[in-house]
Amino acid sequence: MSCPLRAILNHGDENPRSTSNASQGLGRPPGASTRAPSMLTLATFSQQVEPASHDRPTVRFSIDKGKSCTAPAQKNTDAATTPLPSAPKSDPHEHQITFNNDGIFNRLLNHPELAFEMASHLDVDHLLALYSISREFHSLANSRFTTMMLSQALAKAPESLHVFPFRCYRSLCLRDPAMRRNEAKPNFQIRHVPGFQWLKMILFREHVVNGIVACLEKESLMLPAATTLTIKKIWFFMDLSTNKHRDALMRNTDYWTEEDIYVAHLFIMKLDMLLTCPMTGDGDLGLRKMLLGQRSLSTLLRVLRREDMRNTYEMMKMIVAWNYQRSDQQRQLDQPIFGVPANRIGMLQFEGWGRNPGTLFHQIDDVLVWESLRRGLDVPAHYLDMVFYGFVDKRTGLDIWTRDQKTKQEEEMEREARGEEEAVLGAEDDDDVSDGHESQIGDEKELDEEDDGDDE
Repeated sequence: MSCPLRAILNHGDENPRSTSNASQGLGRPPGASTRAPSMLTLATFSQQVEPASHDRPTVRFSIDKGKSCTAPAQKNTDAATTPLPSAPKSDPHEHQITFNNDGIFNRLLNHPELAFEMASHLDVDHLLALYSISREFHSLANSRFTTMMLSQALAKAPESLHVFPFRCYRSLCLRDPAMRRNEAKPNFQIRHVPGFQWLKMILFREHVVNGIVACLEKESLMLPAATTLTIKKIWFFMDLSTNKHRDALMRNTDYWTEEDIYVAHLFIMKLDMLLTCPMTGDGDLGLRKMLLGQRSLSTLLRVLRREDMRNTYEMMKMIVAWNYQRSDQQRQLDQPIFGVPANRIGMLQFEGWGRNPGTLFHQIDDVLVWESLRRGLDVPAHYLDMVFYGFVDKRTGLDIWTRDQKTKQEEEMEREARGEEEAVLGAEDDDDVSDGHESQIGDEKELDEEDDGDDE
């Protein structure tokens, strides 16, 4: 994320990020010294995000025992013989914590790199439980809290780490437990670091985005691999509460590339193909606009999984909360409609989700069209390719079989082959039974003739 994105969100408390790190959305204060990272896999990452201690350096003087701390004033002293205080040096053991060696876990904590590597394999709930229960791990994590959070995010949700930077979600951050200060702020305020709530948020969004793509592919609506990143950018766009910030974000070519715009149009096209019937539908796009007008894409996932909007009542409740316009009589009564409170009726369509009722939101599908026209992209020329994507191979012109379709076809072929085999085996069994029956009848006739001969 580049510098203009910081101005768009107006939530960050860190220094502006460097232009070289614009694509990653990470940076460090200019002039801040870097230190060795606490994990080998985060060598470059930690240098960008967690600089060395921001505490103001203190000059230490060595004072002999029994002597005064203040040296007497000397006149006409040679400058070469005047002792000068040494330059401030950062203490390498400033945040080093040593634990006793009772047990393998405490021995592991004496090696922070191994401890954080072990913690990266835990899920968030188990990590939070360990952080709350173990006093030793709590102290170690507090000394490198940013490194621990970012290593967890880098291991479990690398795309979401860069799409949803913690500096843009101040309410999900906390003050640095190590009391490191931000020198760019007045009075050297303690800096903010990502918290467990931010980590849970990006992991939840990672799960929701993967679920949306899986639901579309289950309906044979295939999407390119870059779709997950584009959907996350759409979600970040939906987090912005003003049209000014939304438009400025879309104009940021470092964040929204031309490829992202094409993939976003493809995703919306596939969503329309799922939500409308090609035979009986009238081409109404209101359902898609309502789902993309919510505050979160988790609503879209619940609808695709048939967990929400399963009947007319739930659909009307969502419509009322989105863009229903009350009559004068309903305003006077000021009563809930379909379970929606009176002060929230029709508020999702307005800027700030109701804080500015006079201005309609710029939705993502509309802003994508405006931005493609501003950049001179001929997106309508690719609409037919977007419709056929995942169905027809553009090079050969042959149908593309999805995994589910291949599985169904193989199962049908196996059933047909099994049925033919059972029919053949059944016919052979009938022949064997008939032959055995005829031979049995012939043997009985021979026995009867022998008995008659004996009687004579």
